[in-house]
Amino acid sequence: MKSSLRLMLTLTAGIIAAHAAAAPAPAPTDMQAAHQAAVDHVRATLANAAREAAAGMAKRSKAMGNNVFPGTPLANEYRAYPPSCAAWPLPDKASGVVSTARLPLYTRTSAGNVLNPETVTISVWRVPCSSSGAETPYNSDGGYNAITLMRIDRDAANEGHTDYFPTFPALQITQGSVDYNDAASYVRAATEPNTFVSDFMFDTPVFNSTTFVLENYNLGADYLHMYNYAFKLRVHPYAGNVTPAEFSIADYVPTQATYPAAFEPLPIDGYLSASWYDPAHNGEGMLTQVIDNNASSRTFFAAWYTYDQLGLPYWLVIQGTLPHFRTDLNNVPVYYTSGGGFAGDFGSSVNLASWGTISVSFPDCMHMAFSFDGHTASGDGGPGGSGTRIWTRVADINGLACE
Repeated sequence: MKSSLRLMLTLTAGIIAAHAAAAPAPAPTDMQAAHQAAVDHVRATLANAAREAAAGMAKRSKAMGNNVFPGTPLANEYRAYPPSCAAWPLPDKASGVVSTARLPLYTRTSAGNVLNPETVTISVWRVPCSSSGAETPYNSDGGYNAITLMRIDRDAANEGHTDYFPTFPALQITQGSVDYNDAASYVRAATEPNTFVSDFMFDTPVFNSTTFVLENYNLGADYLHMYNYAFKLRVHPYAGNVTPAEFSIADYVPTQATYPAAFEPLPIDGYLSASWYDPAHNGEGMLTQVIDNNASSRTFFAAWYTYDQLGLPYWLVIQGTLPHFRTDLNNVPVYYTSGGGFAGDFGSSVNLASWGTISVSFPDCMHMAFSFDGHTASGDGGPGGSGTRIWTRVADINGLACE
């Protein structure tokens, strides 16, 4: 394991000397050669690692047989956070505990002429994710999970300029036995989460202020960094005598004061489509599905398979609409049906009747909390009552790993 147990409760930014802002002007001629040498070195290092990873994958594929069809959707095995943690677009503002530094970046014109470095603001922060308690490749103790973001903000006077622009710096991490001298120290930065190979590469133009998620290169176990644990991040522009910024990030141990969102229910989305049950009472459960309607709303559907007053199987059906980012559903209608037949052999049309209501929330990926109140009509003999339950996830739907 690359890190110790999480003992620190705060983030500490590296102390970076602020450089005075300079208007775009030609830079010393030797700066371009030094920067290009750094770009060539980083590219060669990652290309060599990619060749080695491809050779290993070729041996693995040969052992598994030829693969001529697209693979089954699986969560990225080199992921740095739960797949259910975030979606595009990434936040455009830092929040929670934030580390910042002012840093001059290597700058040039659209014609390729090198200018004096443009100073930008670099911010690094974490956004809380669900914490199931499971041990994962990026979280070896089952503790709290977060996604780690970095943002580059150009000053207002420079925002959007494409005739001159800063370039993306090299990102490296030191953690455990990995230090800045190791090829495995390089960090993959992406502008959208849950990607395998997308990379905002070193020396790429930065025209607009942008947020990046810190990811891992899919180049083997040595490149797997654990961003939930303490690490140092070096942001190196390779711009003449500019000193790189270094952020010292502590173990992620949220509190109500630092990360209140870590203790709130999850937004109800497709990652909560699953099977749920009470481990103490096997044989009863609930199937949930969350369906996107449009850009602003979703449908929550659930089927509660339970028993009637005679102990025979009985189904209750739940359906309600909610806006995106909603973390709970209150007093959702519950229905029951009668008049049907097996395999569509209906003697008449199915009757839909109101049973009552249910309220639902998800404290984390592994638990569903709900309260209910309802009964069938007199003479129907169905279940009835009220109460509150917390049930456990049975399993993930393929490709929708909520952790």
